[in-house]
Amino acid sequence: MEQASSSVTAELLQQEAPYPSTSDVDWSQLPADLLVHIFGMLDIPDIFSSGVVCRAWCASFLEARRLGICSGNPGPCLVFSSGDRDPTVATLYSLTTGKEYYVTMPDPPFRSRYIVGSSHGWLITADERSNLLLVNPATQAQIAMPPPETIANVKIHCNADGVPDGYDLLTMDMSSRDVDTEAETEFHSWEEGRFSMGGLSCQQIHPVETAQVGGTHWTWIDVDEQCWDYHDVLYNDDDRLFYAVQGNGDVHAIDTNGPSPMLRVLLDTKNTVVDCTRYIVRLEYGDLLEVCRDCKYVNDDRRTEELIVYKVDLVEKELVKQKDFEGRVLFIGFNSSFFLRVEDFPMLTPNSVYCTDDSMENIYSERFGCREVGAFHLEDSSFTDYCLLARG
Repeated sequence: MEQASSSVTAELLQQEAPYPSTSDVDWSQLPADLLVHIFGMLDIPDIFSSGVVCRAWCASFLEARRLGICSGNPGPCLVFSSGDRDPTVATLYSLTTGKEYYVTMPDPPFRSRYIVGSSHGWLITADERSNLLLVNPATQAQIAMPPPETIANVKIHCNADGVPDGYDLLTMDMSSRDVDTEAETEFHSWEEGRFSMGGLSCQQIHPVETAQVGGTHWTWIDVDEQCWDYHDVLYNDDDRLFYAVQGNGDVHAIDTNGPSPMLRVLLDTKNTVVDCTRYIVRLEYGDLLEVCRDCKYVNDDRRTEELIVYKVDLVEKELVKQKDFEGRVLFIGFNSSFFLRVEDFPMLTPNSVYCTDDSMENIYSERFGCREVGAFHLEDSSFTDYCLLARG
């Protein structure tokens, strides 16, 4: 794992430095191990604010970041590259405080990357050659994933001068997982490769591949011929299973703990039509939810038209519509879906699904184009479009 520079931007220091304390208590003398533990419990804005209090706190802040324990339960943040900042700087907009925070990211420059997903505080980014890099904006840690050419049916393509200029995708039999080396290949330039390879880590997973931290190649999860066409996948720490939803709404559980992976069909909808984008989400007490998001185009902008949430009833083997999140709100998009409690974030509207853009075409091919950000309210099926509000 690479560790990034320990510097925090000067603007952040000026923005967040508190007024001098008038108390007689010397807070700089708090034990370093106690401070490190405390920093591991703070939200991102509070971590940054605490890190600039004094030299002693800054040292503990840097140690907490080095250990990778910062931001154990952060509030939601939007992450983007602002045109008035250096290309290496990522802007974090906190939905909790309404403030912007600036973090210098490790190379390659943040603005040159494509963001193809996020999960548990980590951004999944792709560089100009479609190599995936996991980076944590809070700790600035970075992990390089195996290169695309280590996928069984992907090879580097060279032009007439022998210079690499993209990837060749070989034909693969989805039943046997055999690669046909004699069939005609499909060429993807570096630019197009980000669209194809990015699907490994995001919504459209065809089929599932895994790679371990520090590994050198991607490995097919060769379970069953049904193990493909997944829209979303989540991992459950409690039972160590992967749960996946297919484009037609079927739900699978994939067990990779034994000598060979095993697949179990939890829900067979008998549906053959793929008419929306689907997500799979798990509540903290174990219930699985399936989210169906239908979109339309308005003046070339993709907008959410309807959103339906179902509980996956594993006893009756059916989907049951849900209108109540019991004091929670749901966040979905090109990221791992998650819930927040309204009591912790009162600025959020109960029983709502906050949506960010999930269009692969927009995200991969139009890096700086329009992005949908809005909230779908389950009780009356209304939608608040924050992009339109921002435009006035």
